[in-house]
Amino acid sequence: MRNNNQTVIRNLSKRSFLANKSRNIFALIAIVLTTVLITAVFTIGISLSDGMQQMLIHSYGRSTEVDFQYLTEDEAQRVAEHPLIKEYGLSRLITITTEGVFRQVQGEIHTADENFAEFTFSKPTTGRLPEAENEIALTSWILDAMNLPREPGQVVHLDFEVDGTPYSMDFTVCGFWDSDLNLQPYGILYISDTLADKLLNGVNPAQTRLGAGYYGVTKLTANIDGKLSELEENMDTILRDTGIDAEAAGVLFNDAYNTTSSDGGLIAAMALIIAIILVSGYLLIYNIFYISVMRDVRFYGLLKTVGATGRQLGRVVNFQALLLCAVGIPVGLLLGYLLGTLLIPVLLGFLSIDYMPAPPNPWIFLLGAGLALVTVLISCHGPAKKAGRVSPVEAVRYTGLAAASAKKTKRGSGGAKISRMAWSNIFRSRKKASLVIASLSLGLILFNAVYTLVGSFDVNKFLQGHINGDFLIADTDYFSFARPYTPSNTLNKDLLSDVKELDGVQEVAKVYYANGFAPIEGNIKDGLVNLQRNKILAEKPSLTEQEVEEIIEKTDFSAYGNFINAQVYGFDSYWLDKLEENMVEGTFDREKFLSGNYVLLGFDGEGMVRVGDTVTLSLDDKNGEKRSYEVMGKVDYSALNSLGAHFISMPGFSVYLPSSEFESLANPDIMSATVIADESAVDRLQTEIGLLLADNPKVDFRSRADYIAEMKNDNQQFALIGFTLCVVILLIGILNFVNTTMTNIFSRKQELAMLQSVGMTAQQGKKMLILESIYYMAMALLVFVTAGYGVSYFAVNTVTQGSAAYTYQFSFAPLVICFPILLLLACVLPIQVYKSISKDSVVQRLRENE
Repeated sequence: MRNNNQTVIRNLSKRSFLANKSRNIFALIAIVLTTVLITAVFTIGISLSDGMQQMLIHSYGRSTEVDFQYLTEDEAQRVAEHPLIKEYGLSRLITITTEGVFRQVQGEIHTADENFAEFTFSKPTTGRLPEAENEIALTSWILDAMNLPREPGQVVHLDFEVDGTPYSMDFTVCGFWDSDLNLQPYGILYISDTLADKLLNGVNPAQTRLGAGYYGVTKLTANIDGKLSELEENMDTILRDTGIDAEAAGVLFNDAYNTTSSDGGLIAAMALIIAIILVSGYLLIYNIFYISVMRDVRFYGLLKTVGATGRQLGRVVNFQALLLCAVGIPVGLLLGYLLGTLLIPVLLGFLSIDYMPAPPNPWIFLLGAGLALVTVLISCHGPAKKAGRVSPVEAVRYTGLAAASAKKTKRGSGGAKISRMAWSNIFRSRKKASLVIASLSLGLILFNAVYTLVGSFDVNKFLQGHINGDFLIADTDYFSFARPYTPSNTLNKDLLSDVKELDGVQEVAKVYYANGFAPIEGNIKDGLVNLQRNKILAEKPSLTEQEVEEIIEKTDFSAYGNFINAQVYGFDSYWLDKLEENMVEGTFDREKFLSGNYVLLGFDGEGMVRVGDTVTLSLDDKNGEKRSYEVMGKVDYSALNSLGAHFISMPGFSVYLPSSEFESLANPDIMSATVIADESAVDRLQTEIGLLLADNPKVDFRSRADYIAEMKNDNQQFALIGFTLCVVILLIGILNFVNTTMTNIFSRKQELAMLQSVGMTAQQGKKMLILESIYYMAMALLVFVTAGYGVSYFAVNTVTQGSAAYTYQFSFAPLVICFPILLLLACVLPIQVYKSISKDSVVQRLRENE
């Protein structure tokens, strides 16, 4: 008998599943959309994490976990033989050259074995590593800098010295490889071991290491056996067993493998986005099955009469959900992965990370399928319990209406009004109404937040950090923010005079730059002492004040060479207004400043220089002419970032002088020149300046339009990703509304027919249904304009605070965009559904069983 009951239940369940086509379609769409979003987020997140780690690995110049930078040959052998060393590569540093093409970017001459070249991304892609005494392998940009073709067999001339002995030699190129100068701002050159042995004859690497010359020291890069979490512990074991001093050996961990903080931020962002997706998917799927159970109450009551238990009825609902998952989740995984792979290059480009295609990660599909399945099962849990609790008597009496209490009985002399009836109908099922409103509101709130953030892009604010005129001319390396600016003497007055003579140019405002040196005395020495004190306390906070002072007294400040670094800028008169408006301390006097006896202070992290102090500076050369200046005031250096050298010298400070102080130097370095032009001539000058600089490959220029286009491109990429997510979540909310409206009207066919039978016209029926939909939309919009704008303000304002390109901008545009669309949907959908049920006569609908 029990088996017969189960067979009856199973057959009735299948018939119910097949008959419930509208529910199945909406549920399938909901499952697919939820799975698509979850999978897309995991695809982007995992790929972004891999891309960032690859970028970090390349930026640290090696794929291995740890470097021993300054070993003797004997120490390197002991390390290499340690059982915890899994694999390693060896190199010897012969010398560093700053001659010729290496004047701005130094060249490092090494030897290297195959492993070292492989691990440090410096294995020749054309040719091979050197074997003969006169052979050399190098990075390809060195050939470019020497105006040599990228071909093996080229002759390269190098001037260098090894432990005080000068050499001038010619080499034959046997191999080369490409290297990103931004990630590795130096040149790598490999020579043969045969030549290295001759050059290092008589050189003691241990002694040169003590003198910071490092000639002939061995570099060992290695992977350590064991887990990454045990890396430091294993490293301590190696050092202890080999008797090597970590500081002398220059032990350096590859921070690319320590991505806890960056991964933490990425995981938090992914978790937030997925939480929003899960909530949206839950609201839709729950509502679909909740409405389905309420519609099929009589069916579940019938199953109870043939012996079904509450648990079996719950299984019926879950089984139907699993059947839909069997179709929806695989489709969603495929579409989600494709969507994610389409968005990955956009997002990585937005973050300035090169896209590195990788095979599909199985975790993407496992996590996507798992979360989607859990979301569906949780969503169906409530409706399944509801189905299991249905009694046969309750099912027979069920009408879909909530029991009204006596307090809710309404009296009036004007009769029932359509608007009041519509309002009452909405709250006949408060849970259903709340789910629809919450689902719609969530999509609207997200759309508003993304729209507000995208619309908060502030062009003027962004430009202030990059350019202060119409065009910026400088050395090509100046436009690379990956490394500090080095005086290059690329720009000259003749070139800038030619630019100024172009028709439409109003002004060419120059900024000079020099590495300055200030004697360590007075407040400067006090600042260094404070720096040392803070450093000691940071490392050993338990020390007493007396113990700290004793350590400071033993500190040898001669390591700084008796001079502290100072970044010295020379400004043309055009920039005086900008200096004055950014004064934060002191009073700006133009005449005094232009006299050349005063400086303005910029960055000074250690408080080494104060307003009113006298500062002695020598420019470019510690032994050069010394000049004394009085500090007139202090300037907000961050506001002058677009006129700076893109780095801060620490410990040290920066100062601003009039350009006349530089013009008297023998060979002053013009760091940059800003062109201010007539507005009508900007487009023409873009071409003319480009032609003027075409013959000088070391000089480049940027226009305001270039920077605006660059930032707008980034903003558009962000908008594409943000709006894609918002539109899908908003679509989930709209589907929820559509499903609720359709099932609501279909389930009330008898009720609407009954109202028509007592005098309600078809027009009044349509009006009531339209008003119900409009009330839904109105309440969602009410949540949107109250909580939504509040969430948008706090979220977007938090993100844009301190941003160099965004300023919070309130906007009604999302409301203007969404309201007409939602209003149109609220009017059209009920009419179409009402037409569908009105095909049958009133009598037929009254006789029909729900």
